Amino acid sequence: MASITLRDVRKRYGETEAVRGISLDIEDGELLVLVGPSGCGKSTLLRMIAGLETITAGTIEIGGRVVNDLEPSDRNIAMVFQNYALYPHMTVRQNLSYGLKNRGMKAAEIERRVGATAASLEIEGFLDRKPGQLSGGQRQRVAMGRAIVREPAAFLFDEPLSNLDAKLRVQMRIEIRRLQRALATTSVYVTHDQMEAMTLADRLVVLNAGLVEQVGRPIDLYEKPASLFVAGFVGSPGMNLLPAERRADGLSLADGIRVSGFAPAGDGAFTLGVRPEAFVLGEGTDGLSAEVEVTAVELVGAESYVHGTPTGGRTPLIFRVPGRSGLDIGQPARIFAPAAALHAFGQDGKRIGS
Repeated sequence: MASITLRDVRKRYGETEAVRGISLDIEDGELLVLVGPSGCGKSTLLRMIAGLETITAGTIEIGGRVVNDLEPSDRNIAMVFQNYALYPHMTVRQNLSYGLKNRGMKAAEIERRVGATAASLEIEGFLDRKPGQLSGGQRQRVAMGRAIVREPAAFLFDEPLSNLDAKLRVQMRIEIRRLQRALATTSVYVTHDQMEAMTLADRLVVLNAGLVEQVGRPIDLYEKPASLFVAGFVGSPGMNLLPAERRADGLSLADGIRVSGFAPAGDGAFTLGVRPEAFVLGEGTDGLSAEVEVTAVELVGAESYVHGTPTGGRTPLIFRVPGRSGLDIGQPARIFAPAAALHAFGQDGKRIGS
């Protein structure tokens, strides 16, 4: 096990700077998840930690040792890819033991490690099968096993579940979290899937255009996003973001949306944020009120997401209601969100207040 430290790490491709000075302290035994839109630099950053990409500037340490100039094989890390990367002509047992044999490990120790790993992943029953005889979920378990059997200082996961169907992703997500906790091995996990990010991470790093937007526990980023970008990116559906303005007589919003009992610091224009689940049907006192016309209803099982626009206006709003909403397209609805659930972001995109 080992901590990982990044100090002002940068990566440039010609005139394009893909990673623009990232510094992170990843604690021993922590599972850190990197998330962000395509092209934000998350996979590039992971590959630099692995040694698969050279760094343009900065320092990477694994277990207190600077690894900038070390080959991937000398960094004592193991990587799990989205495409499994198994040897198709080898059995599962051979895939698990191949790297250990290359390191000159004794046969008894190889057998012990392969047996223990297979048991932890529940793949003992197909150790003598080849990858082509396995399902996608089984192949991903083998790919994880090949990383685990090495007993590395750190695991690096590059979107390992993206090739699986929804049900298998849930199962494997739970399995990865269970194993990571049991092994207590420092892990860095890249994903574009918010559900994976929120449920797996000890800490979450949101990246945007090669920079860190915010780092923290998933619940902290969800409840107190540091910027407009994080507010819109974390959460599904994303936060409602409404242009607003502070005036002497109170707050002004478009399309008859009213706000009371909420006064962010400063003067002038800002953006008001409210999550879909903060709304309730009906009236309230201090908070945001609006009368909307329903434009779409998405039933997702135990709850519904309702899309609407203020009556006579154009501002899109999304709100959540439990179960079947009972609302139809074209129907009016009055919605309310309490002041405690409102967020404010300045013209620089940064959060206003605590």
